Amino acid sequence: MIAFLIWCVIVGAPVLIWLFFRSGGYKRRPLEAPPGPEWRLTGERFVDPTSGEILEVWQGPKGGERAYVRSRSSSGV
Repeated sequence: MIAFLIWCVIVGAPVLIWLFFRSGGYKRRPLEAPPGPEWRLTGERFVDPTSGEILEVWQGPKGGERAYVRSRSSSGV
């Protein structure tokens, strides 16, 4: 019985985590400006598939976290 419960947790936990993230539990919303003055523009730009907006990628100084900021230029990618 215990082995069955352990198997259920091992198989079930990844499935539940996948369903949570897949169903929209984790979404990044584009920012209007970089989070702080120490953030640096990476030069990466892309069109957000859900909104159609052009986003720029900014990188933080600690840990390399990334932020997606709406592009201020009206030109294409």
